[in-house]
Amino acid sequence: MRCSFQSRLFGVSPVTLPLSVRRGFTLVELLVVIAIIGVLVALLLPAVQSAREAARRMSCSNNLKQLSLSLHNYEDTHKTLPPAGIDSNQMSWVVLLLPYFEQKNLYDQFNFDKGAWNFGNRITLVQGIRIKPIICPDLTTKADSYSNFSSTPDEFTVSALHYQAILGPNGPVGSNTGQNYLVQGIANAGFGVCANQGAFGQGVIVGANVIPTNNPLRTFTDGTSNTLLIGEMAWPKYPYWRPWTRGYYADTRGTLLYASKNITNPINSKIADPWNDASLGSLHPSGVMCSRADASVHFLRQNIDMPTYRAIASRDGGEPVTDDN
Repeated sequence: MRCSFQSRLFGVSPVTLPLSVRRGFTLVELLVVIAIIGVLVALLLPAVQSAREAARRMSCSNNLKQLSLSLHNYEDTHKTLPPAGIDSNQMSWVVLLLPYFEQKNLYDQFNFDKGAWNFGNRITLVQGIRIKPIICPDLTTKADSYSNFSSTPDEFTVSALHYQAILGPNGPVGSNTGQNYLVQGIANAGFGVCANQGAFGQGVIVGANVIPTNNPLRTFTDGTSNTLLIGEMAWPKYPYWRPWTRGYYADTRGTLLYASKNITNPINSKIADPWNDASLGSLHPSGVMCSRADASVHFLRQNIDMPTYRAIASRDGGEPVTDDN
């Protein structure tokens, strides 16, 4: 009452104080913020992808290193590398290597008598088993992580092998020599030839005895640092993934070595037929991870020229290797 009376008395109108003004972002400001965020994401995404690729490549490198050191331990024990495949029971070099990468308990349960790869307890032992050193971290789908080409339902339950033993080069020596590397078999047969001048080329057929073969590292006259040992074969949708335990098969089409490959075709060319000549490949940009017979691991670029590629796949070709791949 007092305020109203005084206001009327002195002829002063009551003062209404304005409410504080609330102001939001304008459309222009929002667009600017979104643009800044987009630029930051564009700058950060390649770095994140690069970091992830480096991690995957490191994982592959570790797998190859573990397998290669295990092969060296095997060679120290038996004075020879394991065979690529065993004709008496169709099993692979990976099975023989199990005790050397902390899988001796699994190895001790295998039946090494004559018979097919899935004879007796061989298949049931490995159904659903995941052995880290033989699986590429890039291939995560079931179609690429397990066998996908089956003559029996059992094969679909067994992990594939993403690191292949190198049988050797298949093709001309150098570019103008007129000579070819040594191979076994018929080139136009269903499975193709088996190269026998590489790290695993001497161990193609073993006979009834599982261990002995004649392929010691001392016979690598090209030098262990100049000879490929294992190569990454982990390109998606390869049509012939087989169980990692399978190493050998023969019929009228020739000899097939599931866990080993010739060096015939360019890296990442995705050539799968004939099977022995299937190309090495990966999801790593521009190449594959490989190990050499000295157990060192290298990234081999897909643009390597074929004479050099074949040269480092042979153990005793005597070729000069000048390209550092």
